[in-house]
Amino acid sequence: MNKWTLYYRLVNESAKFAVQSLLSNKLRSFLSVIGITIGIFLVILVFTLVDSLEANIKNSVQSLGKNVIYIDKWEWSGGGSDYPWWEYLKRPDSNLEELKTLKQYPVNHFFEALSYSYSSRSTIKHDNNEVEDVTVDGYTYDFVKIEEIELEKGRFFNPYEDQNGLSVAVIGANVAKGLATDEDIIGKTITAFGKPIKVIGVFKFQGDNLINIDFDDKMVVPIRFLEYATGKKGGGKLIIKVKENVNEIAVNEEIRGTMRTIRKLKPSQDDNFSLNRISFLTETIGDFFKSVNKFGLVIGLFSLLVGGFGVANIMFVSVKERTAIIGIQKALGAKNEFIIIQFLTESVLLSVMGGIIGLLITFGFSMLLNVIIESQFESNFRLLVTKENVLIGLAFSTVIGLLSGFIPAYKAGQLQPVEAMRSK
Repeated sequence: MNKWTLYYRLVNESAKFAVQSLLSNKLRSFLSVIGITIGIFLVILVFTLVDSLEANIKNSVQSLGKNVIYIDKWEWSGGGSDYPWWEYLKRPDSNLEELKTLKQYPVNHFFEALSYSYSSRSTIKHDNNEVEDVTVDGYTYDFVKIEEIELEKGRFFNPYEDQNGLSVAVIGANVAKGLATDEDIIGKTITAFGKPIKVIGVFKFQGDNLINIDFDDKMVVPIRFLEYATGKKGGGKLIIKVKENVNEIAVNEEIRGTMRTIRKLKPSQDDNFSLNRISFLTETIGDFFKSVNKFGLVIGLFSLLVGGFGVANIMFVSVKERTAIIGIQKALGAKNEFIIIQFLTESVLLSVMGGIIGLLITFGFSMLLNVIIESQFESNFRLLVTKENVLIGLAFSTVIGLLSGFIPAYKAGQLQPVEAMRSK
């Protein structure tokens, strides 16, 4: 019999003995499991919440498009403490003329699409219905090449309508519902900014997300029409989608140099614009949630620690009760490692049982919460217990079982046969 076969039989026999011991002390085993169950539930619930929040936010951000750079007066990351916020206010706004000029520079060869946008707000009316304080986004046509546009019905405005600033609009699902509950809104005339506008499309319902990036409560019109309707030019941002086969960071510097040339900045002058990359925002979100995960892990480990002490206490009691049995086993030739493995197996089984119950409770809680969110809120946020989190839960419970049972198991293994058999 080789070494590994011997260890397999040893663990197998220890597991059977441990199961018999646990079944013969159901109440005590149940009480031991509760602490680990609560600890695993809290740890995995925190991980599940954080992972679900991160996934929801990243999906929302990625919906803005890949390899996308926004030229704006504001810096999304805050700019650092050495750049005061009031300096941002002094920066000039981007405008439609800069888009035309940027297209004339060599850097334009690295662009897949270039668009300009700014937003305003207005009450939208149709017959006797109205939707108040709707965000109205103006874009150039190339925006459809930057962000994936899904329409429930109708179409997006075309290049001709864009260039001529025609009064056409694509409205969000909630806006359409508020304007015409019992009729097809496509082709109908609505009013915004006191101007008649023809509805040519309705966006597919997206549902709320945590950073409110969706078109459900918005209206999109050609940018030149929005400038005409509001009497305002500028104040928006340039949106650039970089081609897939080029280095986004290198192009970022090319854009920076081109924008400095367009705005006639001297070498000694600071940039009066910010280049905000979607990829940078995604990385920042990932770093933030890594920190949150660590904080949640610390909280969960305290709960597991309490559960571990409970398991250790029960194992000490178990060793005390079975001292005479241990003495008999050792008198019959059982080695110290057999006794140690026997009690470690029992401790690990207790902890893993608690971990499995904790995971099942987490699954149940997540499903219940998802049902509530789906039925009560118009949101696409969902809790999802990942395979990685399940494995983490089982790993934690196993480690806690080993740590909690080691000292009682070692103490049991060191008992002398004669003294052990004499004890009661």
